[in-house]
Amino acid sequence: MFDKILFIDQSHPILVEQLQEAGFECHFHYKTSKQELEARLPNFVGVVLRSRIQIDQTFLNAGTNLKFIAREGVGVEHIDVEYAEAKGIHVLTSPEGSQDTVGEHTIGLLLCLLNHLGRADRQIRAGQWNRESNRAIELKGKTVGIIGYGNMGKSLAKKLSGFEATVIAYDKYKINYGDEFARAVDKATLFEESDIVSLHIFYEPDNHYFVNDAFLSSFKKDIFVINTARGLVLNTADLVKHLKTGKVKGAALDVIEYEEQSFELLKTTAPPAPFQYLLESDQVILSPHIAGWSFESKKGMGACWRKKL
Repeated sequence: MFDKILFIDQSHPILVEQLQEAGFECHFHYKTSKQELEARLPNFVGVVLRSRIQIDQTFLNAGTNLKFIAREGVGVEHIDVEYAEAKGIHVLTSPEGSQDTVGEHTIGLLLCLLNHLGRADRQIRAGQWNRESNRAIELKGKTVGIIGYGNMGKSLAKKLSGFEATVIAYDKYKINYGDEFARAVDKATLFEESDIVSLHIFYEPDNHYFVNDAFLSSFKKDIFVINTARGLVLNTADLVKHLKTGKVKGAALDVIEYEEQSFELLKTTAPPAPFQYLLESDQVILSPHIAGWSFESKKGMGACWRKKL
């Protein structure tokens, strides 16, 4: 009876195939309400989802036979991980599946910043032919500081290896993590040497606004900032402050702290002032949380579960 897995969001067929081959019975409830899911939950040993609903204590208490929650992706802000683990329910993620996509997207954002591609594209479409004001900055010879050297940070470092840039990495959770693609450094060295800063740390309460006014002020050079991690690790108002002063020469954000407020809400109300600045600034490149969102990563996130479940 208890070999059933509940799919709350649609995953790649390869995951379903693997689970069925392993003897599990898969049930799909992509539009079922949270309340209805909780009523059905005692029948399942596992749940597979992205982020459609909150996995809170009420949900977890209803899962009297749950053994695991499998998050397709990385972020677990919507899952009460501590409570789940206390109940013996393992929370699994799949960063391996999207690491190459995130690495490539980060490179794309960086090149857009250094070559002014977003601004140049908009100007051309508006009938403007501006060359000198769009003169590029080469990545070659610059120092890229990677904050967070897990799957995503390592992927970026590897992909930077052909650009003749210096790559350093700071990770407050690791020791002895330097490799052939990045030199491990302390925070002081990160502040001293970086020309470009790319965020790849996960979100937890201790990382809320990890990058703030004091953090940005600590860099010796004027820097470019890229965030493909989580919106709430970066204080947008503080970023805007440093964009205005020139301390941050440009920013590329695939994630923003206002995502949880929903863009549907922002259509009917005035956006927060810092976000409005981002929307209007030629110094900023924005993408809608798609750094890990490729056809290949969709399959990869499904395929990587074989060794975990």
